[in-house]
Amino acid sequence: MLLKNITISGLGGVGGYYGAMLVEAARLEGLGRTISFVARGPHLEAIRSRGLHVHTPARDFTVRPDFIAEDPKELPATDLLILATKSYDLGANIEQLRPIITPKTIILPLLNGADITDQVQALLPGARVWDGCVYISGRKPAPGEILLEAERELFFFGEHTEERTAEEKELAALLDSVRVHVINPDHIEEHIRKKFLMISATATGTSFFNQTVGDALKDHPSEMRQLIVELCQLFSAMGYDLGEDAVERTIERQTFMIPTSTSSMHVDFMAGRPTELENLTGYVVRAARSLGLSLPTYERMYHALATEPYPPAIH
Repeated sequence: MLLKNITISGLGGVGGYYGAMLVEAARLEGLGRTISFVARGPHLEAIRSRGLHVHTPARDFTVRPDFIAEDPKELPATDLLILATKSYDLGANIEQLRPIITPKTIILPLLNGADITDQVQALLPGARVWDGCVYISGRKPAPGEILLEAERELFFFGEHTEERTAEEKELAALLDSVRVHVINPDHIEEHIRKKFLMISATATGTSFFNQTVGDALKDHPSEMRQLIVELCQLFSAMGYDLGEDAVERTIERQTFMIPTSTSSMHVDFMAGRPTELENLTGYVVRAARSLGLSLPTYERMYHALATEPYPPAIH
């Protein structure tokens, strides 16, 4: 067993669901693998007192991790650290987690962003960092509760190596044992870009127009499309081949989203909370400028969202 101790930091819809599935997998496995949670406040107290309750359209279950703490110093050193916080918390989160990170620890971020692995690598030079992204409709409706709104989910992860490593195979088998739809592809970076194409454009458009996905696509189809066109232009300028139908494929995937749903960035803007604007929209603008590329729709929406009171004036 190479991944004896696994730690999940960030127990919202993503970290809470997959953390619960790992606890269940380790329990069924019965080999002494330990799963630790980093949590805080009412969520921490609820899980300590009655466990983490997961509700999905098909099942209902409760798990109890081997360890749970707000201060990572109370947890064992970890072999695999799964980061599932918001991207704007990345730096602070890693600083908090340093006590359980060893030279052998593998870091697996499941954060929104096109360059998250690079950010982790800059914060932890020499660390072994995997890429990861998930597709899941999950949220934390109350302390100690995780709600999966649709049974479908996908968990992509991988290391930038020519062959799949023993640790990757072990994690894939562990997740597969509890029917997580896990994919450990040869070229994980392609899947990171593919997801970023959709979430960056969707988050930017829904936040700027202050509308659900369905309303933004219906009322502003040309601008929602242009966001995807510009993002494809950026990735092409960076040397990536997205395929001739990348724009159409991304638009089609947007239309499969629940029309009344919106992006998590839009939800954070409406609630007056910190947002992932810099990682989902600002990144695109800064990367384009560094290449001398003009992306006027992204520039306009980023400027409005970054400088104007919310919601910004549509202009």
